[in-house]
Amino acid sequence: MAVVLWLPSCEDYLEVEPETTVGSSSVFKTQEGVLFALNGVYTRLKLKGFYGTEFPVIGDASSDNGKIPSDRESAGANADRIPFAYTLNLNATNTSILWSDAYTVINNINQILENIDQAADITDEVRDQVTAECRVLRAFAHFCLVQLFAQDFNFTPDQSHLGVPIVTTTDSNNKPARDAVGDVFAFIFTEMDEAIPVLQNANTISREGADYYYLSYYAAVAMRARMHFYVADYPAALADANTVINDGPYTLIQNYTTSLYESAGLGQLEFIDDWAGQAIVESESIFQLYVNEDNTQITTNRSIIDIYTSNNGNAAHAISNDLLSLYEPGDVRLNWYKIESIDPHVFKYPGGFGAAPDDTPFPVIRLTELVLMKAECEVRVNNASDLARNLVNQITQRAGASEITSSGDDLIEDIITERRKELAFEGNRLFDLKRLRRGFVRNDCNLDENCVVDYPTDLYAWPIPQEEFNGNPNMLQN
Repeated sequence: MAVVLWLPSCEDYLEVEPETTVGSSSVFKTQEGVLFALNGVYTRLKLKGFYGTEFPVIGDASSDNGKIPSDRESAGANADRIPFAYTLNLNATNTSILWSDAYTVINNINQILENIDQAADITDEVRDQVTAECRVLRAFAHFCLVQLFAQDFNFTPDQSHLGVPIVTTTDSNNKPARDAVGDVFAFIFTEMDEAIPVLQNANTISREGADYYYLSYYAAVAMRARMHFYVADYPAALADANTVINDGPYTLIQNYTTSLYESAGLGQLEFIDDWAGQAIVESESIFQLYVNEDNTQITTNRSIIDIYTSNNGNAAHAISNDLLSLYEPGDVRLNWYKIESIDPHVFKYPGGFGAAPDDTPFPVIRLTELVLMKAECEVRVNNASDLARNLVNQITQRAGASEITSSGDDLIEDIITERRKELAFEGNRLFDLKRLRRGFVRNDCNLDENCVVDYPTDLYAWPIPQEEFNGNPNMLQN
């Protein structure tokens, strides 16, 4: 994972623009070069505008989970701390980094797919696995884009409302128009459905580091489960969730435990042990990234941990009392939040503490999400309240929270609330609200506007960056 595709000293690539990143054919002459390029794609997922910072932060800050901390100083108000995510002061300039970074990932994947056959020594098994991983990651990048830059899947009955451009080539002359949301998801599911069977029997690439830093068959199925879930195809989401839960190599930890850790500048603080290491709940980790501030040209200049923890007033986003009040006094997960001066800040990602406080693992998807997904789907699809309660209470029990006893529609609401608490600050809340076709109320709000957001709302389809219009006459704005 330390190997990256574009370094200043590497002459094999010349990055002109995200849409026109040009690859030298010499990189793809060998299997080693192809794998070098694939490692670069995994590293590019950690770009500031993509999963390095913006996308997962936006998922909570733009909903009723977050707020601007009252103890924030000027450094935490800088534009690179994305304060607009909470204020919902959306314009075509603020959203440019996420759009360009996600399409950079897509463009780099397209380069690999277009050039992989140049590698004279590549085996069929490696070619097939690289191609499958690339197609899953390309689908995932399109999925993230359409989640933010379009209305929810069922906003129109035939899904004909505007989505994002489907990009499958590196042609620098391409001026793509926005495809309909239905067409974008048709492309996404075709990519996933064709790539996943290949990954089921693929294990030919030797890699350094833990398996959860790379795509596996089960990671791809888990991603597809999330995609089905967010288009409200609950039977399909349930089928994929069952595959991961029943057949995958993951185990749900039975209890969250805590210990005292030395935290930079704050002395000893109590943290959840399974969130304080080099992995996030390792036995449950399906796919995760390791985000840091090193080599800012390649990864990010603001890591997740630097956005949330104060670091002398630099924090841009904190937990709202609307969310904090949902946790019972004995809930172990309250150790995800610590008061630094005035407000509780998010310490769900304590990182390396004093040694490397800006380094932290970040879960793209973990088993807990699949368990909560299955619980909700079991009620919706099979009216199986007993089974759903057993599932969700595995999560409440290990946190020391009260058992859920409801049934039917009330149980669905309780599962949604538990999902909000357990998956807080993992970037899901905004997209859950869109899936459920709901607005939200921020009772803990000090803004002049956007304390109450009703559904439907233009704020759920973010503006396309202005720079895209500067070079693309076929683009339409939200």
